[in-house]
Amino acid sequence: MNKVSNKIQRLEDINAWKESRKLAKIINKTFSKLPKHEQYGIGKHLLENGRNVPGNIAEGFGRFYYKDSVQFYRVAKGSLNEIKSDVYICFDREYINEDLLKEVIDQT
Repeated sequence: MNKVSNKIQRLEDINAWKESRKLAKIINKTFSKLPKHEQYGIGKHLLENGRNVPGNIAEGFGRFYYKDSVQFYRVAKGSLNEIKSDVYICFDREYINEDLLKEVIDQT
C-alpha cells in the first residue's frame, strides 16, 4: 500500500468533516421537530451551528499556517458544544425525544 494514499490531501479525506456533514443532517431532523415559535430562536441557532462545524473544518483545512488552521478547528469544537447544549434544552422542554437527543449527542 502506498503511504501517500493515507495522507489527507483533500477536504473529502477528513473524517471529522464527513462526520460533521452527518451531524448537519441530524440537526435538520431535529429542527423539524421544534414548535414554530422555537424555529427562529433555538432552531435557527442549531441550524447555524450545524453548518458552522463542517464550514470551520473546511476553512481550517484551507489555511496555510498551522495556527490559523487550529483556530478554525477550535471554533468548530465550540459549535459542537453549543449544539449539545441546545439539544439538551430541546429535550428538557420536551421538543425532542430521548432517541433523537442520543443520536445528536452520539454524533457530536
